[in-house]
Amino acid sequence: MTGEDRLKWDDRYASDPNWQRDRRPFPWLAGYAPRSEGGPALDLACGLGQNAVFLARQGYRVVAIDGSRVGLRRGQTSAREAGQADRILFVQADLDQFRPIPNSCDLLCVIRFLSREIFPYLTTALKPGGRLIYATLNWRWAETHPEVNPDFLLRPGELLDAFPGLALIDHREDAEMSYAAFFKAPAR
Repeated sequence: MTGEDRLKWDDRYASDPNWQRDRRPFPWLAGYAPRSEGGPALDLACGLGQNAVFLARQGYRVVAIDGSRVGLRRGQTSAREAGQADRILFVQADLDQFRPIPNSCDLLCVIRFLSREIFPYLTTALKPGGRLIYATLNWRWAETHPEVNPDFLLRPGELLDAFPGLALIDHREDAEMSYAAFFKAPAR
């Protein structure tokens, strides 16, 4: 992630007048994140932190990673206001270089971020029995946003093949996004 990318996201989050109003979690995450008894979760590319706050309310201890200082500060504000600040650690990191710790997550979510290089690390970051919830823009987005670099868009069916070794729970593709939920089977 370049300094220019960080500034772009800082500007985007700083200029968002609705950031305090819409704090709902991403629906796909809300549909596939089970409750936890304090298990560890990772929210990669957490943005304004609404998904991290949701996971904390579900019982997880959350590490929320993003490159934007503005997004992280606003996420911390949301966490405090929701009474969840003690359950979430917000961390600034270069998303292009970040690698999660192996066998460290009961749940890992990535919403609206794509770095194919990190796919193998997401699989190994899950503990046996853990879930990966992934949703991001797909190739159809370019039909209405031709300026978008196609390297940042999922190809048809790409999520289905992206995480070998994980069991598919559910998958969907619509006019803008591809969604998938996976499960890491316990070792036998």
